[in-house]
Amino acid sequence: MVQQLSLFSSINDEAYDLFLATMTTSFGSAPIMFANLSTVWKPDPNYEVAATNTKNQLIEQTRIKVSKDMPLELITNINGKIIDYKLLPILNTDTLPVDPILIDKIINNQLTTYIDNSTSSNWAFAISDIPAAGSNRKVSMQTITESIILETAGPNASLNNFMKELYYVSDYQYLTLGVKFHLRHNIIVELQKVWDVNSKNQVTKNGYLIKIYTNANKSTNLDQINHGEQLLLNIQKDLQGYVDLKIPDRKSMDSRMEYDNNQLI
Repeated sequence: MVQQLSLFSSINDEAYDLFLATMTTSFGSAPIMFANLSTVWKPDPNYEVAATNTKNQLIEQTRIKVSKDMPLELITNINGKIIDYKLLPILNTDTLPVDPILIDKIINNQLTTYIDNSTSSNWAFAISDIPAAGSNRKVSMQTITESIILETAGPNASLNNFMKELYYVSDYQYLTLGVKFHLRHNIIVELQKVWDVNSKNQVTKNGYLIKIYTNANKSTNLDQINHGEQLLLNIQKDLQGYVDLKIPDRKSMDSRMEYDNNQLI
């Protein structure tokens, strides 16, 4: 369980090169290209869960996000090209940059081995709380509980079957493609394009989502939380006038089933 401190912003497509140059010059970190496949699951509606809300007990149904790194080699039409940050503007289209059949195969057919006998990274299994409330907060703070799915037993091992055993069914999937910067003190800056796998459309069309974050190991480690918050605020100040880093509406990051946000988490 970690406390993730974060700030968000966005830029248009034309500002991509300037943002990368600014980050590289100001913070001395080189951009690293990445791709992630995220799947979001909801409780199976065929089963009823008794909701209990008393003084000492609270039960709420929550979406679960299961995600993994996707090898860049799987991106459509990337063969023979140098894989680096210069490719992202080329892939900036409304078309899903990964074959949807392959994505379906990864989710439904095989859990770890899915192409040319190569082994993928493990799935990250995460449940998140709604970010902490408070009008005086300067950064978003969200509790995230995460574990790793190493494998499942049986001849039909798959992510789909694994989640079915937990009485969860697929809600939606999305693909994130972008570049990240690893700054000092474990600060990570991500510049992202996001595609809805179901509709095959780009959610961030005409722009990029910017996320700057760091993780505190424990919610009780106030020194680490305060230090992380100050680091994010320093970056916010450094980029002021160019990128408006701010706290998003906390409801847009709410994974509880009682709140149907229809947004990517």
